[in-house]
Amino acid sequence: MNKTGRRLIRFTDLIIVFVIVIVSISFIYFNKQKTDNLTAVITVNGKEINRIDLISAEDEVFTLDTNPKVTLEIKDNKIRFTNALCPDKTCEKCGFLENTGDTAACVPAGTVVTIRGSSASDDLDAVAG
Repeated sequence: MNKTGRRLIRFTDLIIVFVIVIVSISFIYFNKQKTDNLTAVITVNGKEINRIDLISAEDEVFTLDTNPKVTLEIKDNKIRFTNALCPDKTCEKCGFLENTGDTAACVPAGTVVTIRGSSASDDLDAVAG
């Protein structure tokens, strides 16, 4: 209670906050894009060098012939940088990429990995007029 004897937070205020939190969590959960067809697109210096269907890909670790060299791992329909021979290793800190739109890059090696889905809207973020 404050100095005037009124409660600062009422029961109805708590109900409203609870409903807002539940709606927000539901919105985030149901709008997270998952598709049946996830493709990892690997580019080096702006040129696409490989497309990997993550749904059908076998778990593996492979090294790209870049300067510096980078190693990628595919595991459980996800992909990540596991070893980069660059000073900061920021790409390794990104972890696994598994959702449409996820992207990681090793700037010194000029290597970018982006996850694409099956819907046409995955390729465009916005249209400018």
